[in-house]
Amino acid sequence: MIALDYAFCLKVGEAICPQKDLNDFCLALGLAFTKQFTDARSQLLINDENHAGWQQLADIKPRHFQLFSPMIPISEHDDLLLTNLLTAESDHLYNDVFNQLIPLKIRGSSYGYLLLKTPHKYHVDRHALEMLSLLISGALDSHLQHHAFLLERSHHQKTEEKRVQEVCSQKGLLEQLHILHKISLRLWHSHSLDNMLHTAVYECIHALDFDRMAIFLLNSHTGLMRGTYGTDINGTVTNEQWYCTAMYEHYHAKTTLDKKQHININEGTALFHDNVEVGKGWNATISLWDGDEPIGWIACDNLITHTPLKSYHSELLKLLGVTMSQHLIQRRSQDELKLLNLSLEQRVADRTAQLEEVNKRLNQISREDSLTKVPNRRMLDEKMEEEWRRAMRYQTPLSILIVDIDHFKQYNDLYGHALGDKCLAQVAKTLSQVERRAGAILARFGGEEFVFLLPGSNRENAKSVADRALDAITALQIPHDDSPICPYVTVSIGGKTCIPDKPNSQQQLFIDADVALYEAKSSGKNQAFVL
Repeated sequence: MIALDYAFCLKVGEAICPQKDLNDFCLALGLAFTKQFTDARSQLLINDENHAGWQQLADIKPRHFQLFSPMIPISEHDDLLLTNLLTAESDHLYNDVFNQLIPLKIRGSSYGYLLLKTPHKYHVDRHALEMLSLLISGALDSHLQHHAFLLERSHHQKTEEKRVQEVCSQKGLLEQLHILHKISLRLWHSHSLDNMLHTAVYECIHALDFDRMAIFLLNSHTGLMRGTYGTDINGTVTNEQWYCTAMYEHYHAKTTLDKKQHININEGTALFHDNVEVGKGWNATISLWDGDEPIGWIACDNLITHTPLKSYHSELLKLLGVTMSQHLIQRRSQDELKLLNLSLEQRVADRTAQLEEVNKRLNQISREDSLTKVPNRRMLDEKMEEEWRRAMRYQTPLSILIVDIDHFKQYNDLYGHALGDKCLAQVAKTLSQVERRAGAILARFGGEEFVFLLPGSNRENAKSVADRALDAITALQIPHDDSPICPYVTVSIGGKTCIPDKPNSQQQLFIDADVALYEAKSSGKNQAFVL
């Protein structure tokens, strides 16, 4: 039967880990599933908080693959199916199609599912399913973060391009820019947003043809505006960051922004300070924009010297607004980009650490027998080759013992496979504690057979280990009513000791040990025979 097991996990890991982008990741993932499950369809479903619902990232079918960017809402049929699968306890068969949800989680929080649909029934190993979920979740989240990073970088590049275009459009006003040139240079060299705002107010009231100035920044989402720096009735620069109020309380500024005007100038009007009228003259409201989004405004007047409004004031103040807007955009973009880069670097580091942990765990699982928790055949082969080369190099003895549970088929027939598995686990645990010397390992060879690998052990030492193993299993007193030799579970052991003389001839050692095991079995079982 087709199975979703650890072997399949390894295939998926080998398929998706080398992929460099989201498209290749989804394609490799889909191909891994379609190779394992005939006529399978895989869908990556993401719980998109921005769209308040489930979105489909990819749809992979045999001979057809589609990645959605941006993601699209899932169909009503899939939405209903997903609801049923999330509430169902066990039965995942709908309309003759077997459905399997593989959760996508990161740091314990679910962000989506991989929905597997296939017309063929298959076996699911729950532990392997959890490991597959971790593997796919970590890799997909890493690719999604990288994809988001690329989109954000593109967005910032467009913002910068827009800024450059707006600056270029001002070339026709080069003769008037000399008024703002010195101020602009100082603003570019500001080391922070706070320093830039203070410099702008201070330089403008000393270099431009007006007496007072204040800069206010607007939060367009909340409708609140806050003060930054301004001037008092004597023209001294003051910190006004404590000031925060609703936008509608400033009629002139709100009207200017609502009408999307760059500037609004009023002559012969009342001038205020701290909401108290302090004189008459002209004032100007200059709007600050990031594209179509208002980000604040500048207020200026002639309260102190009563300098009359001149013909160039309107154009000069428009240029001041444009210049200040660009500095704010550039400063904000720099600050946001720094924070974004720090955040993305941390996320990439986290994803890398998680993938390394998953790979480490998969490597461990691939060398461990899932039932008995002792090394498996693959691990035994690797250690055997390593110890064989070492023994051949130093001409030291190398022994193996093949341990076989006596009449285990009868045990399974009498007690059932569940108790049979429990018996295997007890035997493995007991045997693994028989020999503790460095280099010695016990591995499951297959079925009810285990193998001791004993580097540096001569025949006498190997026989001693075998005798201790016989006594340890007998001491367990696991009942076996169908055994003709003993009322308890017993084992037979065959062993062989040699000094390797040529490479890659380990197979003969196993053949000789198997012959010894046959001798122990033929002599009545529950005994050891070491050649």
